[in-house]
Amino acid sequence: MQSNQRVTEISGRPGKVWGNVFVPSSGTVSVRIMGDTLHATLKSGVEKTDSWVRIQNVDSAEIVEAPEYLLLVFGVFLVLFSLGLLASVGLLGLMFLVLGIVCIVSAFINKRRLLVIYSLRYTIAVFMTKPPGSYQQFAEHVMAIARHLNAPPSMTQPNRQGTQANGQANRQPAPPSTKGQQTAIQ
Repeated sequence: MQSNQRVTEISGRPGKVWGNVFVPSSGTVSVRIMGDTLHATLKSGVEKTDSWVRIQNVDSAEIVEAPEYLLLVFGVFLVLFSLGLLASVGLLGLMFLVLGIVCIVSAFINKRRLLVIYSLRYTIAVFMTKPPGSYQQFAEHVMAIARHLNAPPSMTQPNRQGTQANGQANRQPAPPSTKGQQTAIQ
């Protein structure tokens, strides 16, 4: 993919917020830029949800890379369980110990990557199914549009309030009147 090409649509697995943790859910989600809005489409089984968010309301976007916590917890549990078995049944305890270590290492190698877009009242979480480069370009594009939409108006227009407040402050004085006066010719 070219670096100067703007990514206007991404897709992946949807994420749900569970407390402070993003949990992947079933189905697919696609997010696309449509003018000054983000259009998110969630398809899960027979359910389809469309939502629109004004890009102007987007606060931030982040790309998160985290280990598989469930696999990590399972690995720690297996290691602790195997320590109890090592004393009584050596070979079985050793198998559980190796399996627990494999689960822990696998949790850190196979990381979950997701893109999260925060707005005032809505959070869009997309678990990545493709390389993270296109998701990063999409997030940068959304933030550039949000920055553009939230920028103050340009300073090229003259300040009209100051001229109207003073009334005649910027008007040129009228030429002196010659009506009713006589001029002397020499």
